[in-house]
Amino acid sequence: HIQIRISALRDHLQAYIDCLKGFAIFLVVLGHILQHYYSDVNIAIRIVYSFHIPLFMFMSGYVCFRKYDWAMIKKRSTQLLIPFFSYIPVRYVLNILLNGSIDSSLFQYFCHVVYQPDMGLWFLWALFFITVLFIASRRIARRINLPEWIVFAAVAGLLNGIVIFGNVRQFGFHWIAWYFIYFCAGVMWRTWNENKNDTRKFDFRLLISCAIVFPVMVYFFRMHNEPPTFYQWINLGRLFPVVYRLVIGMVGTMLVYELFKLYNKQTERLHFLSKMGGVTLGIYYIHFLVLQIVFTWPIFGNAIVIGICLYTIIVSIISYALSRACLRYRIPALLVMGKWPDRTDRAILA
Repeated sequence: HIQIRISALRDHLQAYIDCLKGFAIFLVVLGHILQHYYSDVNIAIRIVYSFHIPLFMFMSGYVCFRKYDWAMIKKRSTQLLIPFFSYIPVRYVLNILLNGSIDSSLFQYFCHVVYQPDMGLWFLWALFFITVLFIASRRIARRINLPEWIVFAAVAGLLNGIVIFGNVRQFGFHWIAWYFIYFCAGVMWRTWNENKNDTRKFDFRLLISCAIVFPVMVYFFRMHNEPPTFYQWINLGRLFPVVYRLVIGMVGTMLVYELFKLYNKQTERLHFLSKMGGVTLGIYYIHFLVLQIVFTWPIFGNAIVIGICLYTIIVSIISYALSRACLRYRIPALLVMGKWPDRTDRAILA
């Protein structure tokens, strides 16, 4: 009976995590479409971009909370770097097909994307090196017999100090430094909840606090690492916008995290989110390619909200369907999702 209960708990937790991941990748698609079709920075973009990537990184750490050994690095290099590098020539060829020509050679384009991962699948690049830093930090903590959170905080502080004061942004260093914080937050939050044995119980006080604070912070939030809008009345220094961006990302993440816990029975019914969460890497890879084609389509005149909603749904469905199709074949699955299809993948397709 105990084994059955443990198995049921794991299945529930996996469905819950997949729902959160599915919601996060849906926000990624929505955010890119909003950013393209809205010329001004509106409240919808500010809401999405304030926390959707922090949520993704938080959940990435959440599922890696037990990882200690370097074998994880080998697995992550296949899962993350193969899609990152395979995407570059695919995007290059698609640019030629859509635009007729391109100014650089494939080799130059390849080097440019590696130097500035923002031009490609930067999330995969950043997540790989964050995983390396995480494993190294955890092993250091065990070797010198210090609490893990102290080592995580020290590494995060050092990396972000280099970014802030040295303005180091080559090779995606700034993304690695910044999202290392959220990744470790996910690790520590899962560890804390596991120790309390309440991974399924939601925190009402935390939920209410985040629900109150998040809308207020979003109202003043600005894109592109700019200071909050209240800086036109009061300037709190150079570092305050960094802290503000860090806090709003965490508050938004915890709000969604606790909301999904509150309605855990309802989330079990959200099969479409759970299924999307099972193939997030494929959706992330493919949706960029689909968006290149969709962005050539005209928007719905003045009905811009309807157009954005329809395009988000269309791109999500196409990306999801193609991700599932990739899982049926070994080479596409490896290049797009960094894995060989196994029994779990066949269960996803069932």
